[in-house]
Amino acid sequence: MDYREFPPTPALARFVECFWSLQSDRGPESVQPERILPYGCVELILNFGARFQEHKENDQREDQPLNYMVGQMTRPILIGPTGSVRLLGIRFHPGGAFPLFRIPMHELTNQVVDLAAIAGTLERDLVAGTEAAESLRLKIKAVEELLVDRVRSCKHDSWLAGLAKRIVQCGGQVSVDSLATEAGVSSRQLERRFLREVGIGPKLLCRLLRFQQIFRAIDRNDSGWAVTAAECGYYDQAHLIRDFQEFAWQTPSMLLEHSSALTHSFTRKNRRSDFSNTAELSTS
Repeated sequence: MDYREFPPTPALARFVECFWSLQSDRGPESVQPERILPYGCVELILNFGARFQEHKENDQREDQPLNYMVGQMTRPILIGPTGSVRLLGIRFHPGGAFPLFRIPMHELTNQVVDLAAIAGTLERDLVAGTEAAESLRLKIKAVEELLVDRVRSCKHDSWLAGLAKRIVQCGGQVSVDSLATEAGVSSRQLERRFLREVGIGPKLLCRLLRFQQIFRAIDRNDSGWAVTAAECGYYDQAHLIRDFQEFAWQTPSMLLEHSSALTHSFTRKNRRSDFSNTAELSTS
C-alpha cells in the first residue's frame, strides 16, 4: 500500500495536522488485516474505492461507511480492504475537529460514524467537490476550500487548543495539574472540557502520546526496553508493557515483529510535535 501525508493550507493549520492518502490496487485476498493503534486524533475519511471492513472477534466482519469520522481510539482496530483502496483522510489536531463540527467529541470515541449522520451537508459538498477533481492534489484542494469556509464561520476558543498543543509538544510528559493551573480551572473542569472537545481526558491523551513516542525511540536506539521506557517517561518496563497490552492488545515484541508498513505509518513515527505543517512521506 502507498501511504502519503500532505501539509494543510495555513488557514487550516490550527485545526488540521495533515491530509493523508492511502492507495493500493491489490485485491483483498493479498492483504492481511491492518492493526491501527490509538494515536490521539479524530479523523475524517473519504473513500473513493471499495469499502473497508473491520475485523472483529469470532472472525466477524463489518463494513465501514464510505465516508466517515473516526473518533478518538483507546484500543486497536483491525481493518482490511474488500477491493481497490483509494482513501483520503483529514487528521485533526487533538481538539481540532470540535470547532468545525460542534458535537461532543466523546460521543465519537471508539466509534466509526457515517459522516452523513453528523454532517450531512458537508458530506454532500465533499463528495461533489472531490468527485469532480481528477487528481489527488485537486481533491485535497477541494476539501481544503470547503473546510476553510467552515472555519470562517466557526467560533474558536484557543485556550484548550493551546493546552493540547503543549501535550503534543511534550510527547505526553507533562503534569495535568499544571495544565489546569495554567488554564485557571480545576482538574475536574479540565477533564470535562477535554472530553467534550478532544474526546478523551487529558491524562489519557498524555498516555497515548507517550505510548506513541515508543516507536520513534526504538528507531533511534537499540538500548533495550528498559532504557526506551525511561526515555519515553515510563517508570519502568512493566508500565510500558501495560500500555502495549491496553492500547495494542499485544506485547511489544509481538507487535514489532508482526507490524506491517501501514501499521508503521499510523504509529506516527514522522509526526510533527508543533501543530505546524507535516512533511510529505511515502510508505510502499
